[in-house]
Formats: sequence, C-alpha cells, structure tokens
Amino acid sequence: MTATAPTNLPALVRRQWDREPDAMHPLVWAEWLEEHGQPDRGELVRLLDEGRHALDCDCTRCRRSRELRAKLSAWPCGACRGKGCWADGPLCPTCDGTGDVLVGSNGDAHFQFPLEWDCGYPRRVTLPTIDDAVAGLPGFMPEWLPTPRLRALAQTPPWGVPLDGVRVADRGPYKIAGSAMPTRPWVWDFNSRDGSLAPHCLPRFLLPYFDDGKPEGFDNGLRYYPTGQAAADALARGLATFAREYK
Repeated sequence: MTATAPTNLPALVRRQWDREPDAMHPLVWAEWLEEHGQPDRGELVRLLDEGRHALDCDCTRCRRSRELRAKLSAWPCGACRGKGCWADGPLCPTCDGTGDVLVGSNGDAHFQFPLEWDCGYPRRVTLPTIDDAVAGLPGFMPEWLPTPRLRALAQTPPWGVPLDGVRVADRGPYKIAGSAMPTRPWVWDFNSRDGSLAPHCLPRFLLPYFDDGKPEGFDNGLRYYPTGQAAADALARGLATFAREYK
C-alpha cells in the first residue's frame, strides 16, 4: 500500500469485484489505481480487460500480464518469514518449503494454485483437494481444523485486500434434474460426516460457515442454490470464513 491509497481500499475493491452500481468501469478503475500510486495494478487491469491472461501465449502483452501477476501476488510466508524452513532444517508446513503462501511444492511459480484475478487483485485461489483445506484430528468424535495453508490464505495478504474465498478442485455442486427445486436446482450435500462420498458432498461441520449461517435454502441436509456459480462461491467463502473464525 502507498501513502496515497485510501484506508477503505478493500471495500472499494470488493465493490469492483461484485460490480455494485457505484463500481467504476475497469478502465476507469485502472486509471484510479495509477493515480493512487499503484501503476503495476493499473497496467494489469488494462491487460486483463483486453483478455491478456493466457498461460500458453508467448506474445509480449500476455508475457507482461504473467509477469505482473507473479509480482503482484507475491505472498511471503509469515510462518517461516519466507525462508521455507525452520531454523533446525524441517520444511515449513504452511508453505511446504517454498517460502510463499501461493507457491506449490513443485515450484511451478504461483500457477500450481490457480488464482482468479479481478480488478487487479487475486480474488480466489484453488487448492487441489478438500484435504488441502481442512483436516480432521483422529478420534471417536474427530475435531476438524483448517490446514496451515488455509489459515495463511484466510489472513490479509501484503497487498491489503483479503481473498474473497478459497476453492477446492475436487468438489463441485450437483444439479438436480426435474422440477423438485426449479428456482434453486444446484445443491451441496452435508449429510456425510466427512464429505468423502462424492464431489458434491461436504463435511457437515462446514455448514454453519455457509452464507453467514442463514437457514434459507437448507433442507434435509442439503443446501440449494440458483446457479452452480453461486454454489461454488458459497463453498469458497465458507472455507475462508471457517479458517478466519477457527479458534
């Protein structure tokens, strides 16, 4: 952040993300960022608005887009202070020894954990599996807790705008055929104790963290949504909320 950036920047970014009525056009937002001491983010907004985000394109502007995204998503691990290991040698469990919260153990830049960018900021990150986000302590009544990486992702990153959510690649909502729920046909199933039965099944302990704990759209262990995107977003935000509220 710079001295000229307003203290309500996260709120401004969220309005841009959600495209609220008072949100600026992307190119106006790019100009605003440049005028407030963030020229790299402004340039990235312009490039992304042009569709310059391909990982396999070697044109000058796509290469520049990749360079900016790598630079602007650098997130040194707070647990090991970016070193990747503890003083006595073991790899840091939060970053798996990479020194960066958003870099995977195979060292493939930050693209092993795909980022969704919006308005020049990372909005969501995708972890490979639900097990990369939550873990259960063994026992008759296992206690579920966020993994070190999920805890790190739930914190405020160096650029000052918290992630909107954390996705997991092995989970997706199920669309109900027929007219049982014509206006909310997409569903997450919370009837499984550990959520391991099918991609649309989630651990029941996560339910209170969905949709701010609201009861609407929940019935018989199922939570319904009007679109698949809305269901996926609910999971992403639920995982982040779980990590932020876990004591």
